Amino acid sequence: MNLQKDFLKIKSQEGFTPLLESYENGSLPNSNLLVCRDIEVCNGVAMLLAAKVLQRENPMTCVDFLQVRPIGSMMQISVDQIRELCSTIYLSPKVCEKKFVVIYDAGRMHGAAANAFLKTLEEPPDDTIIFLTASRLHTILPTIVGRCSVTRLSSGDELFGNKEMQIWLANYSAWLSSLFDTNCEKKNNAVMQMYLLLAQLETLLASLLAELETDDFPGEQGNKQGIYGLLLAQIENETASFFRNDLEHVKIFPKIISSLENKAYLIALNVNFMSCIETFLIEIFQMIVKFL
Repeated sequence: MNLQKDFLKIKSQEGFTPLLESYENGSLPNSNLLVCRDIEVCNGVAMLLAAKVLQRENPMTCVDFLQVRPIGSMMQISVDQIRELCSTIYLSPKVCEKKFVVIYDAGRMHGAAANAFLKTLEEPPDDTIIFLTASRLHTILPTIVGRCSVTRLSSGDELFGNKEMQIWLANYSAWLSSLFDTNCEKKNNAVMQMYLLLAQLETLLASLLAELETDDFPGEQGNKQGIYGLLLAQIENETASFFRNDLEHVKIFPKIISSLENKAYLIALNVNFMSCIETFLIEIFQMIVKFL
């Protein structure tokens, strides 16, 4: 993963922010498990946090950064690897205040390796931060999961590469353009198009949430908030892109973004997502009518 290239994708999702905040206020748990379909997102988050904790631009060059990866033809993490790691974990940091440990693709830990690591996860040294990464929660033994603070991350590609979402965004941009048309008939049609946009978005949202229900965290509110956050980010990006290409009307852009930010705040408080988006679109319509 190119951390510089993918930082915005990681930064925009709900799961990363609490981890960063807990590090900054000194409450980052010692034992952590990151779960994401795109395991490279997990690995990227772990590396970004390692850079923060160790205060190194490239944590992999630091002697206090420890890592374990699956090896061999079976691509497993062996009990010998874990035993060697455990013997190192209990040594004092050499150059930093803390040690940082990453076990990549922890679902590939051999059963004996997982059992050998249980006590360390349950009682990790105070000077050590441990992160396990996995693409699916069910690949990790429940005894391991129970000893970790679990964070579910969303792969940006799940939404950013979604064809239905790209179609919706194109329709949304076309709708924005139609609002600036002075033709009354087209204005009336814009109202109908707005509710068609809402219906399309509701279908897309239902599909994304149904996919969550089949994942490892069924119905978890944090996951829903992650999807909402990604949808809002896409709407904001498309809105910004539209006004960058329409300098004549760019003065109204700050008000529209302020409205969207307000809706994002309400959604974070568990106000119904679709109701907030409907209100947002109505407010855009009213702002542009008043502006013209």
